[in-house]
Amino acid sequence: MNEVEVSKYPIPIPLYYVIGSGLLIVVTLGPFMNITSLAVFAQNKHLRSPTNIFVISLLLGDVGMSCVALISMVAHFNRYYFWGDRVCVFEGFWLYLMGLTNLYTHAVIAVDRYIVIAKPLSAHRVTKRVAVVAVLVVWIQGLLWASFPHFGWGKYTYEPARTSCAVEWDSKEIGSASYNVAITIWSLCIPLGLIVFSYYRVFMTIRHVARSGIWDTSSRIARKNLKMEKKMFKTIAYMLASYLWSWTPYTVVSVWAIIGESRDIPVYIITIPAVVAKSSCIWDPLIYLWTNRQFRIAFYKTMPCKSLGEKLLQRDELKHRETESSPPQEPQELRHKSNRLTPLRQTTTKQGPAVSVSEYGQKTETMGVSQINVPHVVVQGPSKTGNVC
Repeated sequence: MNEVEVSKYPIPIPLYYVIGSGLLIVVTLGPFMNITSLAVFAQNKHLRSPTNIFVISLLLGDVGMSCVALISMVAHFNRYYFWGDRVCVFEGFWLYLMGLTNLYTHAVIAVDRYIVIAKPLSAHRVTKRVAVVAVLVVWIQGLLWASFPHFGWGKYTYEPARTSCAVEWDSKEIGSASYNVAITIWSLCIPLGLIVFSYYRVFMTIRHVARSGIWDTSSRIARKNLKMEKKMFKTIAYMLASYLWSWTPYTVVSVWAIIGESRDIPVYIITIPAVVAKSSCIWDPLIYLWTNRQFRIAFYKTMPCKSLGEKLLQRDELKHRETESSPPQEPQELRHKSNRLTPLRQTTTKQGPAVSVSEYGQKTETMGVSQINVPHVVVQGPSKTGNVC
């Protein structure tokens, strides 16, 4: 049977070109952003922290996904899949492998941030060696789940628009249906649960530190921590938004196909979420580029177009100076409570020295996410009182 007859144009012809244009952006922007980001880590040794090893793994998965999206892009512009069955199986396997490792790595990054920020006394356990082992586990796990269809559990096939290939979500066979349910739970529900829990705990920890009143609200440390809280909220919000935006629509459609009749689902509703999921490969480098100035500066210096990189670097430096020169406004809530806050929280005894926490909120930055160091303890002279301020 002729390839065009098999397709029968199940979606409106203009939509083929719209989707193809969207994939063209992914194929063009994805490799550039991710490969340039990898070059930044390769050329800047000081950026290769344990956390950034996870980010490097994420970027590698994004590169793989954006490059293979070329197959689907060409098929959309031609309005049918002329690559053949073998390429179809390869595309489905490769995209699913990249997608799984992408999701797992996001969850690992969230857990890493939770340990470093919410459990700072355990942060020393997250070494580069631990990070490398975690990355290997992520990729082995993704490879395992993506390979099951090759051995009969699950199946890769053409999607209804016949312009790309993926897991056969609407199969009613026991083997394929059980695989679809298992992979949906393991690839979306569990990673999403880890991300929500970890970033919620991170945000609550930072908000508690910023508002606990262990420093003077007019001090430089307090202002930095209040700024850190806002920055952390923005980072978490955009990371979660990119995760949900990219993968939830595709998963909802997939579950719909599993529990219902796929014939009841319009073809364009199945096709568009698959393209949105492929776009996930461009969001991660953009988020880190936006939220981390240290990485952003190194990225500008690594850009192939030196003149553009220098202009962006100058613009960023000017904006940073303007931000630093503008004194931050004291929040209204803390302004009303300022009479109850003391510069230092002192603990004294009748016989021993007083211990005060002077720099609880010291801040460092790693890939746009702030982390809190263990409080710095300063020993003062003896005191005659036994009160706690």
